[in-house]
Amino acid sequence: MGFDTSFHPVDLALVQDRLLPYIAGVGDDDGLDDLLDRAVAVRRTRFEAKQWAVGAIDAAKGLGVDAFDTRLHVWGRPFFVTGDDPAQVVHDIGRYLAATPEEVPALAREMLDRLHPGLAAHATPSTEGVIPEAGALREHMSWRMRILRAAGAALRSGAPTVRDPDTGREHPPGVLIDSEVPFSVVEFAAVFHPGWMSRGYTWPTRVCATAGVDDVGFGLPTPLYDALAEVFPSRDWAAEPTITGNYSVGGLVPPHAVAAARANLRTHRDELLAPAHADGWGHDLATDLTKVDEAMAYAEAHGFAFCEATEIYSGMEGSLN
Repeated sequence: MGFDTSFHPVDLALVQDRLLPYIAGVGDDDGLDDLLDRAVAVRRTRFEAKQWAVGAIDAAKGLGVDAFDTRLHVWGRPFFVTGDDPAQVVHDIGRYLAATPEEVPALAREMLDRLHPGLAAHATPSTEGVIPEAGALREHMSWRMRILRAAGAALRSGAPTVRDPDTGREHPPGVLIDSEVPFSVVEFAAVFHPGWMSRGYTWPTRVCATAGVDDVGFGLPTPLYDALAEVFPSRDWAAEPTITGNYSVGGLVPPHAVAAARANLRTHRDELLAPAHADGWGHDLATDLTKVDEAMAYAEAHGFAFCEATEIYSGMEGSLN
């Protein structure tokens, strides 16, 4: 089993004030439409930034720029950000979030020249891939929220199944509510504040367990579904404090504990890397621990939670951050 792992700052206010009430049936069916315009804008900026990141691969290789690390700069950080200081990374992600797609080239060239003076002059954005038009993006980004809202309505009415409007498949509504809510709300929230991409068994709770280090601050992802537990009290929520499969959310660190969790991982970095060094992949895990640290720095700066997840993104499928 392979994992497209990711590390996420999570805006719990968005989850608890907007997404969970929407699933529970509060308001109108179009109750998320005001968020989707912003979601489309961020998605377009992400696409343009990644086009520059992918396009820079050949230029960096041609110039022998060893500092260009595809696992960090392409299939790692959101958008296209270079540099080593987590605070600067957090700041630059904010700049992309405030930018229009037309402003991305100037930001990308700045990132290239920060990595290696003159690199920007040799790089052009990739021309592979297209981004769907706004209507299709809105449908794609909201389909999980829509089917979960329909599942909630089916539970309340006693209907035995709910129909996926995109595929036509019928699903037992209880199964969807029990198993899909945490992943779906993290995926939707990540549209506005993207996570960091990884690959394999790199989620922090697993890394800590392998090294025998306490995963300080991590626990069940209860804040991602607890409001629905009040609406549907008989449900059996399929949540674990670590990742157990694909398309899932594992351990979550609440906002008040992010600083301590981050400090713990930094303090025990060498211990966390020791098993990986013994197996010959310590360099790769070191990069992933950098991603975790940066994602936690972003969460700490914004008062967000942090969580680990799988299959929010997929480099193989071109679903990037």
